[in-house]
Amino acid sequence: MATALLRMLGVDRAVGYGVLTRVWSLAAGPLTILTVATRMSKEQQGFYYTFSSLLALQIFFELGLTTVIAQFASHESAFLTWSPDGAYDGDPACRERLTGLLCKSVRWYGCIALLMILTVIPCGMFFLDQGQLGVTAFQWRIPWILAVLGTAANLMTVPFFAVILGSGDVATVNKREMIGAIAGTCASLLVLLLGGGLYAIFTVICGNAITAWWFLLSRKAVLVKTAWVGRAHSAKHFGVATANIDWRREIWPMQWKIALSWASGYFIFQIFTPVLFHYHGAVVAGQMGITLSASTALLGTAYAWQQAKSPELGKLVAMKRWQELDSTFFTVFWQSFGVVVCGAVAGWGLIALLQAHHPLGNRFIPASQVALLLAAASVNTLVSGFAVYLRAHKKDPFMALSLVIAAIQGIATWYLGMRYSSLGVSSGFLLVSLVVGLPAAYLIWSRCRTAWHADSVTL
Repeated sequence: MATALLRMLGVDRAVGYGVLTRVWSLAAGPLTILTVATRMSKEQQGFYYTFSSLLALQIFFELGLTTVIAQFASHESAFLTWSPDGAYDGDPACRERLTGLLCKSVRWYGCIALLMILTVIPCGMFFLDQGQLGVTAFQWRIPWILAVLGTAANLMTVPFFAVILGSGDVATVNKREMIGAIAGTCASLLVLLLGGGLYAIFTVICGNAITAWWFLLSRKAVLVKTAWVGRAHSAKHFGVATANIDWRREIWPMQWKIALSWASGYFIFQIFTPVLFHYHGAVVAGQMGITLSASTALLGTAYAWQQAKSPELGKLVAMKRWQELDSTFFTVFWQSFGVVVCGAVAGWGLIALLQAHHPLGNRFIPASQVALLLAAASVNTLVSGFAVYLRAHKKDPFMALSLVIAAIQGIATWYLGMRYSSLGVSSGFLLVSLVVGLPAAYLIWSRCRTAWHADSVTL
């Protein structure tokens, strides 16, 4: 009976590992919150979650390449399979194109990791210095530097897992993420219990980076070697030297659009805590940060459903099997939305109960504002579903919409956050999502789906 229920919900190994990762995050969240609340001051809590928002600046360095790699890999992998030694076998031309994509991506991520170290460390220190408001009783500079270094080390693993994800081996990627999440959380909790304070953030990042590199070197060593040796070795091995990914003609037209969409995402989802930190101090920023982390975990749970089917959607697009594409998409679309709605209701009830009966509830923003954030998360689940569907076509028509929403959301967050604190930020988030984001996303999805599938008999 349990197996039948899981099958009805679309939970296979890939989705299962992805959901378990988010379930772990949701389960470990209250424990982390409790540990932070008892081992950190309210000011330290503010720095803790502001660190997380500032580290999300890596979006501006990745420029959306992760999504692009996965989508292009899914199209090439429609004609490839993984061999037992961790290499990919199949059509020689597709192997060569995928190898070229991997090698160029690894070089790109090496450059952005270095650039991130050189820019984010000093900029973050300047911002945090301005927002201290006289708080100097704890060490934050060294933990900040270590957190950025750990993030850079983690970035170097991204192109490998993007290729693996695009190949359709979503279960492996999600399993690695689950192990990394468990290792990082457990290590950070230990650091917090031992009085390590803000060093706990570096520990979380380090746990993920170590498990990622361990997996690559132990399970996909051939893939790492291929990226290290380069395409010359690949051409000799596969006997193909002419097939290649033309970065400027094939990758860049999609990448720059997704890059702008990703950069816009920072102003839509990550700017709340820094704005409150600047105008209202570390305590209010900590309350928003801890609440936003729960909302983000909920969104991540839904995205696990959508992401697990993304490579399959890409392959169906490559084969122009439109009816099967739509059937797969709509099933996953409503499954993910239902999970988010149920999780939002349960999460709001738990926080409201804590605020009514336990002092720990004061570490969150008020329950009425929590409801606004969780409602916005539910709406954005639908928007992300439309985006996953369209990007499976190796196109991103959401770029203009992302820029518009980012501009509106950024201004709303700045003005309403400055004037009305967390209430303004929460209400502005929901209002922009409902009035602008969802209707516009649906119209773009509907128009593109009709135009791109013009050769389909039944839409």
